Amino acid sequence: MVKSMTGFGRAGKQSENFKVTVELKAVNHRYLETVFRMPRVFAYLEAKLKKSIAELVKRGRVECAITIEGNKATKEKLVINWDLADEYIRFMRQATQRYQMEDALNIQELLLDPRFLEIVESNEPDSELEELLVGATASAAKRLDDMRATEGNELALHFKHHLETTEKLLGEIQTFIPEMEVTYRERLENRLLGYVGEDFDKALVLSEIAILLEKSDINEELERMGSHVKQFSHILLLEEPIGRKLDFLTQEMNREINTIGSKASHLEITNHVVELKTTLEKMREQIQNVE
Repeated sequence: MVKSMTGFGRAGKQSENFKVTVELKAVNHRYLETVFRMPRVFAYLEAKLKKSIAELVKRGRVECAITIEGNKATKEKLVINWDLADEYIRFMRQATQRYQMEDALNIQELLLDPRFLEIVESNEPDSELEELLVGATASAAKRLDDMRATEGNELALHFKHHLETTEKLLGEIQTFIPEMEVTYRERLENRLLGYVGEDFDKALVLSEIAILLEKSDINEELERMGSHVKQFSHILLLEEPIGRKLDFLTQEMNREINTIGSKASHLEITNHVVELKTTLEKMREQIQNVE
């Protein structure tokens, strides 16, 4: 199955206290790479979120942006420096007795002084928020995958069109082979006539023509190209990432086309080889976007 490596997926989850939005953007990349932009307190969830994305995305660079609205993402807790507070209380009581002062203890002073009491964020994020985040990421990944599959279907149609063009060109090249053989024979005979006139060994000429035709034989290359076209069509149906397989296969196809071009010294075949190379280059450009 053809899937594109580019796409976008967005999903949100909401509760009474929070609203979480996850946006996933995927672009071409040789391997799977996932990059997160989210509050640091959720850094410990990266492995879990990556796994959720990797279940659907096998290749590409995925950027994950997370926004949180509502109450604070983490709980708050009260931190009291009891040792320092105890010292403070003992000192104030001793000072009151020593200097016969009125009660100088003032609890408000302790509450206002951050050395005694401080409100800080807990290192443990809200479990409700964590559940929303995991769910939203899974939903966004599904929508991203759906978009990649839709784009992949479009790519598959382009590939099928190019394969049909390739098969047509290969078939036409096959029809030019007899004409190419006649052209070789006439060319060699005309050269011999120009050099030695009618007095030449025709058996030797036929032998030379046979050697020349053997060197210029492109039937094997055409047969392998036909096999590659069928294999390409088969790969398009596989339920797995196929980008690398198609990339390797087009390299093999390119080698066969180059060999045909170098062997066959025939104007029409040369023109068809140019068209084959142009068609293959279009396919290779599109393959760069296949997972």
